[in-house]
Amino acid sequence: MALALLVWLPLGLSGLPLDTPDGFLHLGWSVAWVRQLQAGWLWPTWSDLPWAGAGSFALLLYPPLFRVISGLPMLLGVPPDHAIASGLLVILLLNAVGAAVLAQHWLRPGGWRWLLLLAAALNPYLWVNLYVRGAWPEALAQALLWWLALGLLGLERGRRWGLGLSTLALSGIILSNWNAALLTGVIWGLAGLGLWLQGQGRWRRWLLSGGLAVGLTSPFWWPALQALSSIRPPMPAGLFATEFFFGGGGGPRTFADLLWIQGLCAALLLAVRWLGWRRLRWRPAGQGSLLAWWGLAVALLGLALMLPPAQPVYGLISPLQRIQFPWRWLAPTWLGTLLWLCSAGAEAPQAPRRRWGVALLGAAALGLWADGLGRFTANWVGHAPSHQEQQALRTLLACHPLRPCPGGLRALPTQGELSKRFVALPDGRIALSGVPDYSPAAVPEHSWNRRLAIFWLPRWPQAQWAQFQGSGQASLLSSGPRERLVLVEAQASGSLRLMQWAHPRWRVQWRPLRVGGQASGPWSAPLPQGGRDRDGWIRVSLPAGRWEVALSEGRSR
Repeated sequence: MALALLVWLPLGLSGLPLDTPDGFLHLGWSVAWVRQLQAGWLWPTWSDLPWAGAGSFALLLYPPLFRVISGLPMLLGVPPDHAIASGLLVILLLNAVGAAVLAQHWLRPGGWRWLLLLAAALNPYLWVNLYVRGAWPEALAQALLWWLALGLLGLERGRRWGLGLSTLALSGIILSNWNAALLTGVIWGLAGLGLWLQGQGRWRRWLLSGGLAVGLTSPFWWPALQALSSIRPPMPAGLFATEFFFGGGGGPRTFADLLWIQGLCAALLLAVRWLGWRRLRWRPAGQGSLLAWWGLAVALLGLALMLPPAQPVYGLISPLQRIQFPWRWLAPTWLGTLLWLCSAGAEAPQAPRRRWGVALLGAAALGLWADGLGRFTANWVGHAPSHQEQQALRTLLACHPLRPCPGGLRALPTQGELSKRFVALPDGRIALSGVPDYSPAAVPEHSWNRRLAIFWLPRWPQAQWAQFQGSGQASLLSSGPRERLVLVEAQASGSLRLMQWAHPRWRVQWRPLRVGGQASGPWSAPLPQGGRDRDGWIRVSLPAGRWEVALSEGRSR
């Protein structure tokens, strides 16, 4: 726990960095989730926060565990940036405590236990996800891998807690990140193969743990998979071939060029273990040796699939292309490498063989490790937000996406990271940028405006969220997490266009009103395709008169 606190202190003391690309998305989604809960929607699937009311299905498609962990403090009144920082502390504690408990149950007392704990707490890829990418759900899944390894140890030894712990760890990974769930499914299959080879029927508990995890998490993944056909998927098909290690070719350095050093470090550590403590027998009775061989298999598989020659493998097994970046194998690769390296501590004490070779390779690996950690200090030094930026961020996130926000207009900086993530609209609203992946699939490309590499904003064809095109006017009567009511006073026929992406899950209906506001007729049938126009927005054609237009999520009026 002390190690986790030390790793967290730079972020906890300096404040949440604002230049982590993925992190800003998760910050917005956590705030959106909390806002929907506070409004009474206990299992929200839609959020108004991205794109100033245009809406996003990120809460439906992206696994919810991290936003639950970071969102609970927000429900208690903690500012969003501090709540996210507390969520990152939870990740680091899960990571360090999981490695420590595994070391205590698996390794004999001594240096190997400390090595496993230190290596887990100072894992460079974990730091990449925390401080560089802001891929906090992936970091959460990576931390849970230690608990999965502990559960596998319990399954191998026939302990009752092995089934429960492995089930919980698998469930947590599925609820953390799609890519991590896919890769964990592969390495968990290798674990099942190892248990089957050991005999004694312990593979049945392995199979049961996987089935229980899939069943427990089905309330999330089953609706998400059902919705994929009508929503831009969170994991676009197709692998980025330039993101293999050494596969970028000419031109500018890719992110993979910043990570290949970790792959080389892991390979050297595998060689250190083999060179110095080669003796490790496969014992069918099972006393902990499965973790070592499982770790070696996972590490070698991960290293192989991060190199360009492995590209045909992704072509044969097309679901693997969903990870997009081959270097995502670094998370299981580091797990396997450290399990294999420290497995010498599960054997009887023995002096290392070929000490000079072990010393040289160990020094080289340590140098690469230190170099990898040193590359990330730039994300601590000089990147901490100022007090003014922290206050501005909180003010901007508090703005209502459908109504003018004078405080947000005053707080919006003209330069810096916040000026890239937020924009002021002509009607005084504040829009938060996002990624288009969670919008309805029918939104055409021309309806988007790319601001940065991954942050996008819609191309709004009008100044206000609700606007009547014709002789008349429109005004927003009320808005809730699952409903909007718009009043239209039309002197002649025209069309109402709403700056919300159209989708069949949102039912669009209208009814006539008298001058006093009472309804003078029934609600119309829901518009087909959610009233979508050619640009992806909601459009309702209306004759002259007073009309009440209602948008209802998931149900008709």
